[in-house]
Amino acid sequence: MFKFWIPAVLWMLLIFSFSSQPYHQQDMRPWLQDKLPETFIKENFSHIKVNYAGSEVSIQTKGVPGFIEFFVRKGAHVFVYTVLAILIQWAVRLTWRRIGKWGYLITFFLTFLYAMSDEWHQAFTPNRTPKIHDVFIDSFGILLGLLIFIVLQRLFLSRKGKHV
Repeated sequence: MFKFWIPAVLWMLLIFSFSSQPYHQQDMRPWLQDKLPETFIKENFSHIKVNYAGSEVSIQTKGVPGFIEFFVRKGAHVFVYTVLAILIQWAVRLTWRRIGKWGYLITFFLTFLYAMSDEWHQAFTPNRTPKIHDVFIDSFGILLGLLIFIVLQRLFLSRKGKHV
């Protein structure tokens, strides 16, 4: 029964290890500086301005590397919590086979709690700032993961000839 939880726990440990790194160890801006077509990005994306946690994120305020890094980092939030939700939902389904639709609520709650604890953990990591806004982004990833799980489950069951 507990073996079904191993992938989710390992994924949580991976998230924890990234959250434990100070920002300077994850700073992509120097690498991006050399790789990005800066002129093209300025010409095509200078009009984009995002208000995030009370600050403007734009090419004007962050520079091209900082602007791109912002979207990469927020995309990473969505990705890791999408995967975590799928792994937890899989474990919940296999652990409690007759849980029904409650499994989705349990998965959302457990994954959301982990997202909140991850942000809290960042308060103790040098040069990292916990933000409730990141938990909202994580929640989008959780919902996306549950949606993907539902779609995959329906596809799998329809191929097996079972009615959903």
